Amino acid sequence: MKKFFLSAGIGLFSGVITFFLSVAFLCIALLILREASHTLPDMTLAYKAAVPVAILGAICGFMISLFRVGRSRIVQ
Repeated sequence: MKKFFLSAGIGLFSGVITFFLSVAFLCIALLILREASHTLPDMTLAYKAAVPVAILGAICGFMISLFRVGRSRIVQ
């Protein structure tokens, strides 16, 4: 059970990290788009698109860490 909670914590941490990284990259992309097209894009689009990325990052982080823990138990 300890390994499961460790994997859940890693998944949560990776979800938070991917959320903030995707918001940062999307804000930069929207600012470049703003300069290129001389229009004002909706900046809330960055947060709306970052939520699914964060969920996917959390699931991937959880599953990868859970598989690595399971694999290390089999090898030993």
